[in-house]
Amino acid sequence: MADYLDRDTACRALATDRDHLLAAITADTPPAIHHNPLGDDPMCVTDLVIHVSMWDEIVLGVLTEALAGRAHWYVDSRWETRECGRALNIGGVGAGRLLPAHLVEERFRTVREALITATAAVDPRRWHEPLPFRHSGEEPQTIAGLCYKVNMPEADPTRSRVYQHASVHLGR
Repeated sequence: MADYLDRDTACRALATDRDHLLAAITADTPPAIHHNPLGDDPMCVTDLVIHVSMWDEIVLGVLTEALAGRAHWYVDSRWETRECGRALNIGGVGAGRLLPAHLVEERFRTVREALITATAAVDPRRWHEPLPFRHSGEEPQTIAGLCYKVNMPEADPTRSRVYQHASVHLGR
């Protein structure tokens, strides 16, 4: 198995990524992102923030459960289908659109901080150890691997998928 990012690099990448998206929220950014990772319709910056908040909450759950020695539903291959992911994403973004913008931003900031804090709190000695359970999805089988799988792109392990997506589609 690959030796994934160390814990501190992962925390820096998460912070950089989320700070980039926070800057896009506060800037006078055009509302439409022409490529929508959730489907065919264009999405706006607020939609992306809602999506990332949901994603970060799932990652926080995966991390919390892994540290407790339990497999989170997300690492079950039955949830990793395109259909399940699309339904969960579309439903979550649709619900988030009903919230006032200030609550969406507050949720994003709160979840951002919780995820970075939880990731930073992982004992570095446990970061690359095998998980105390087997999950039905594809590898990885370490906390480092799980964090990498749900956050980091293959091309640039110092930047998350969200950061790269926002950079391309927000003209950064």
